[in-house]
Amino acid sequence: MQGEPGSLLVRITDFLECSQHSLGSLIGSAPSHHIIMENIMYGQDKAKEAGDEQKWQHWDLKPMSYFYPERDVAGGALSSEATKSKLADEFDEQIVLSIDQEAEFRTQLEKDTKLLADCNAVDYSLFLVRIPLAKKHDIAEQPSDTQGGSLPPNEPPFVPPSPPSWRTGITSADGQYAYRAAVLDFFWAKHTVHAKAMTGLINAYNAIDRQGPMSVTTDAPEYRQRFLNMCKEIVEIRAED
Repeated sequence: MQGEPGSLLVRITDFLECSQHSLGSLIGSAPSHHIIMENIMYGQDKAKEAGDEQKWQHWDLKPMSYFYPERDVAGGALSSEATKSKLADEFDEQIVLSIDQEAEFRTQLEKDTKLLADCNAVDYSLFLVRIPLAKKHDIAEQPSDTQGGSLPPNEPPFVPPSPPSWRTGITSADGQYAYRAAVLDFFWAKHTVHAKAMTGLINAYNAIDRQGPMSVTTDAPEYRQRFLNMCKEIVEIRAED
């Protein structure tokens, strides 16, 4: 984080451990540790007070070309809707960026995912937030500041102030939205015992019904490439308005 302040890897602010044993932690049905992450949805409470909460949108994105048993075994008939709803979201739109924004976004993702691949991590996701911005005529109607110019909208993502980043809000090339993004859930490492056991289980299943790897059983470089391709496909490059 010190070397790459523009990193999209979500900031970890605390790591909490339960000091007492519980039945749930002993049988593995409840976590014994909690990771506290930075909330890039900050400001939504303020939007809720203004009646604009429904305009905020967010997606948890992963490459969906992998084998997901909840979705792919028996056409998903063996899984409940609640279980299938926990799969990654589908994003059928595109985020509109300028040439410079796209280049910066792509370059930073390449750096971040290389670090994750070097650590043998897979199954991470891109958490994307889209916030509508005030129309230009709405901004023009706002009170002027002491310098004689128009004040920026008194709402997120303009708090905290510049410099803009994917943590605070990048304004789209068409000026309609602010985007925030973070890479989450990068703690599944292929060399751990749990990951090896899951890989062996899926390999055995593939001997009967060839479905290919899951996102948690594939190789880290292969997952990185599919993840980068997914991020590239959701971007539309456009000249700034």
